[in-house]
Amino acid sequence: MIGIVETHLVNHSICIDNYKWYGNNRKLIHTRAKTGSGGVGLLVKEELLTTFNIDIEDESTDGIIWIKFVEKNNDSNKFYVSVVYLPPEFSARSTNAYEFFDTLMSQIYSIPNGCPFYICGDFNSRIGDMEDYIPGVDNLPEREVIDFKANSYGEIFCEFLSNVNCCVLNGRNHISNDYTYVSTRGSSVVDFCITPFENINSFKKFEVIRASDLANKSLTTGSIEPKYIPDHSVLCWEFESAVCENTNKQSLNSHDNRSNHIVYNVKNIPDTWMNDENSINLINSCIANIESCNGIQVELDNIYSEFINVIHNEMNDKLDKKIKIMNSVNNKKRRFKKRWWTDELTVKWNQVCLAEKQYLHCTKVNSNAYLRQIYVSKRKEFDKLVQQSKRQYWHSCQEELVNLNKNDPRQFWRKIGNIGIGNDRQSKIPNEVLRSDGSVTNNIGRCFTKMERQFSWFVEFRSR
Repeated sequence: MIGIVETHLVNHSICIDNYKWYGNNRKLIHTRAKTGSGGVGLLVKEELLTTFNIDIEDESTDGIIWIKFVEKNNDSNKFYVSVVYLPPEFSARSTNAYEFFDTLMSQIYSIPNGCPFYICGDFNSRIGDMEDYIPGVDNLPEREVIDFKANSYGEIFCEFLSNVNCCVLNGRNHISNDYTYVSTRGSSVVDFCITPFENINSFKKFEVIRASDLANKSLTTGSIEPKYIPDHSVLCWEFESAVCENTNKQSLNSHDNRSNHIVYNVKNIPDTWMNDENSINLINSCIANIESCNGIQVELDNIYSEFINVIHNEMNDKLDKKIKIMNSVNNKKRRFKKRWWTDELTVKWNQVCLAEKQYLHCTKVNSNAYLRQIYVSKRKEFDKLVQQSKRQYWHSCQEELVNLNKNDPRQFWRKIGNIGIGNDRQSKIPNEVLRSDGSVTNNIGRCFTKMERQFSWFVEFRSR
């Protein structure tokens, strides 16, 4: 697949052998304009058409197009690709960046939960070394920064990434990292690939190839005029999609999505536990079977199953229990390694899940649009509350460490040890030095020579 921005098409498409074009041309252009402006699109190799049903999901906004890929043999396997173009900040075609990213956010929220996607294109946003995630909360690979300048779009862009739980692929999982815009006016990184946090490991071998280098490798030198070589680089990466084989699966109704979990009260075990004649006879029977067993694995498994059934029957008869229905609406707590989670988040998340189900299962056109607005609104509220809870939790942890450092240093270092920083300490100073070429050597002789040369001035000063 090849994503293209600034196609400058009006009522045309791009024709390349063995590829199919999916485009969104800019609709609002001047009546006297000889050519189009803006425009985005995606070239898809025809080989993918044999495996996927490919359709344009959304092209309602200038500069944004969404393409949906659904596997023909498995409707549950799908992913989305978006190509975007945000005009520069001070251009004649500049748009409201807040509205642009809000529109993109709403479109992301309309994607079914769990479906992978990525967004690529020219955002004209320079983020510099700003964080596109919350440090200490979100666990992401470190991003290699080569463009340390930022603009106003960059701040809005990073805030957008934090709100939708996405990050840029540039500088992560990469083969080579370079500027995405190179011209006589300067160089910068304004083209990005965006992916959700949970899908970042599905993207590998990210590479930035300058257009001039690509032209030199692909064409004979001098066969193309330099003015026709783009000033934006080519971004390449590999995306792994879970293409499943066609398997016969039974259709599940809405009740099959629920899972019942029985919780026993093991704190109040009665005195009659395993003390009646029937239970004693069953246990003795299991013991006799073990003693007469020849060590065959199948027999051992059967005896173990019988013993488990005895215990379960006793628990059902003599222990208090309650049944919990685990689904997106009735699940009471979601604190799986998320200490920042609150009861208010649980309420908000249940509202999001309910709104999502109503939106996805609605077949009426008018009601579907209305339910989508409700779902997007609920999801925005939830994501904002998540980011707020994360920041509050992280700030409270910092405040706790500061207070402990002042009032109880011993407890402070215990907290630091629990964080794991102490595990990174080395037991001794490494015998390593830097060579003149920047490489590291641990040769003892070279280390002593380098240290002697570096600290000789100190010895001479003390001897005066």
